[in-house]
Amino acid sequence: MRIPRKPLLLIALALLPSTGCEKSNARKAVSGTVTFKGAPLDTGSVMFLSQANGMQVGGAMVKDGKFEMPADMGLEPGTYKVSVSSPKGVGERTPDQIAAGASAPAKEQIAPEYNVKTKLTVEVTAAGPNSFTLAVE
Repeated sequence: MRIPRKPLLLIALALLPSTGCEKSNARKAVSGTVTFKGAPLDTGSVMFLSQANGMQVGGAMVKDGKFEMPADMGLEPGTYKVSVSSPKGVGERTPDQIAAGASAPAKEQIAPEYNVKTKLTVEVTAAGPNSFTLAVE
């Protein structure tokens, strides 16, 4: 008596242990504190930038000197540049903004070496804890 191959194949596949096709989430929770001129930064944001291309890969809001990113929104292990921003007050408008009737933008209080030309870096590790203290002058 001949046994059909298709049912045997289905049974064999069902009995194989699951190897899992989903990629495990390598992201890690990231948190920390930000001080500005020695005091907790009241409000602002931190952006984590790729070392390779400078593109933003994550970020969080800063409130009362603290920020937090849960693992599902966190960072993969590696080294990142960190940019801190905290606009306050009123900045100057460009001629194009004036012509367009735009409101004056807020003035950035964080110096460029911690912001657009940041020199800050952090190392996110698989073992953690990934809690960082960022001191901005």
